[in-house]
Amino acid sequence: MDLHALYSGFKSACANDPTLQAVAPGCSRHCHGWGYVIYSDNGLFHYRSARPVYDDNVVLPKPEGEIRAIFHGRYASNEKLTGHIFSHPFVAATNDEVIFLAHNGGVSPENELERSVDSEWVLETIARGGGTDKVLPKLKDRTKSALNLLILKIGRAVGTPVSLHYFNFFKPKEPGKIDYYRMYTGSMPEGRALVSSTLTMNESKVRGLNDIAPAEFDTLAPLAP
Repeated sequence: MDLHALYSGFKSACANDPTLQAVAPGCSRHCHGWGYVIYSDNGLFHYRSARPVYDDNVVLPKPEGEIRAIFHGRYASNEKLTGHIFSHPFVAATNDEVIFLAHNGGVSPENELERSVDSEWVLETIARGGGTDKVLPKLKDRTKSALNLLILKIGRAVGTPVSLHYFNFFKPKEPGKIDYYRMYTGSMPEGRALVSSTLTMNESKVRGLNDIAPAEFDTLAPLAP
C-alpha cells in the first residue's frame, strides 16, 4: 500500500537527512516531533506528537477508498517551541471548510507571539484571507527562507471535493539549501506523491515511487491521485 511505503521512507528520512545540515550545521535528524493527517472514505485521522517519528511506535490507521495524506517531521529552529501542540499538520476551520497545513521553511509573522510558531500564522493567514492563492503574495513577501506548503482542504458542504495542494517556494541560492528545500513529485501504484529530496535518495527512497521530477516551483499545484 502506498501509504505504508511513504511512511517507511518518511521515518528513514527523519532519522537521517543529509540535506538538513545545509540549514542546521551538524544536524541530520528531524527530532522535534512529527504528525500526520489522513482523509479517506472511512474517516479523518489526525495525529501529532513531540516524539520523533523514528522513536514513536505508532501504527497507522486503516483508511479505505481514496486517500489524501500529509506526513511532516519537524526540526525546530527554536527548541523552546517544541511539544505536541507545535507539531504539524496544524488545523484551522472557517465557515466553508476545515484546513490542515504542514510547512517547511521560515517566515516573519506580522505579529510574532512568544508561544506560537510561524507556520501557525501562515495557516491563519490562509484561513482568514479568502483563499490560498489570494494570500500567497503576502506570504512570499514575508518569507525568510522557504514557503513549502502542503494544504488539505475539506469542504463543509455535502458533495464538496476534498483537495490536496502543494506550494514549493524558497529564496536561498546555495546548492546545499536548494537540495534541502526542493520538493519532488512522483507516481506510485495507487496515486501521486510529493516528497522532500531525501525521500528520493537511496537509503530513504520510497518504495514504488517512480517518474520522479522536481515539483512545480512558485505555483500552487494540486496533488491529484
